[in-house]
Amino acid sequence: MSKYVTLSAIGAPQADFTSLPKDFSVYEREMKAKLQRSLDDVLPSKPDLIVFPECANRYIPFTRAGLKEYYKYLGDSLVDFLKEVAVNNNTNIAYSAYRYLEDGGEKPFRNSTIYIGRDGSICGIYDKNHLVVEEYTEGDVKYGTEAKTVDLDFGRVASAICFDLNFDELLYKYPSQNPDLIVFCSMFHGGLKRQAQWAYTCRSFLVSAVCGNPCNILNPYGDVIATSTNYTDHVSGRINLDYKLCHWDYNRDKLKAAKAKFKDALTIYDPGYVGSLMLSSEDSDITVDEMIREFEIETLEDYFARVREHRAENIKI
Repeated sequence: MSKYVTLSAIGAPQADFTSLPKDFSVYEREMKAKLQRSLDDVLPSKPDLIVFPECANRYIPFTRAGLKEYYKYLGDSLVDFLKEVAVNNNTNIAYSAYRYLEDGGEKPFRNSTIYIGRDGSICGIYDKNHLVVEEYTEGDVKYGTEAKTVDLDFGRVASAICFDLNFDELLYKYPSQNPDLIVFCSMFHGGLKRQAQWAYTCRSFLVSAVCGNPCNILNPYGDVIATSTNYTDHVSGRINLDYKLCHWDYNRDKLKAAKAKFKDALTIYDPGYVGSLMLSSEDSDITVDEMIREFEIETLEDYFARVREHRAENIKI
């Protein structure tokens, strides 16, 4: 049955200041006000998930040394602030920021995306796997080593932060975990082609929150569903997570029959040229899996698995 989810992505520029000095309590107060202004832009859309860009808690032009002391001072105060926002607005939040660990050793900082649930709980934390070298050597940030999905109340989420987008070894850890959505928090855009590659490889939707650049919501083919513009630094859009990809081969008559029965309760999205298409149930009672089973439609992954198996059985060594 249809599973609609509203996503909001924020790409507001990093915070700046015009006068020095200010004590950290002032910076903390101003940062909360900045985050709230961005939240005010997207909360009217009643999002199920709000995504902040990478380093959402950073000030410029702090020196690296100044930033480290500032992050230590902040502790969990901004996370606690966003927990209240999540509870009061019945939303999930992906908050991407530097965090300080008192027991973190010689490299006590992490570049992380923290997932906050509607009840204010921490649902999961992803630490950036592929740092820019200077983050480690000068910023005392430790490399993340895990690429586990996070289960939110609407679906399973995979994560990438900025430079991560360049590395296939991270990307290829996710498809077997069957994510519904990729959350990309960044300081650089990465290009729609690269974002699209992640979406299609994982067969999942993707939302990008990019500081000072367009924020996008992509479908599993990497096609843009919604985007921010030169006039806005935020975007909201709705996706349907009751979907499956299948191939045109052997399914044409079955798809025609299914569409004839379910009519507008079944959406068939054909991106063209790739040989596959996406089925989505718009019905409140019937799932897309039930539609597929009724008409014996072969999914894309089942088709590819069958072809691989046939090759393995018949290849000559």
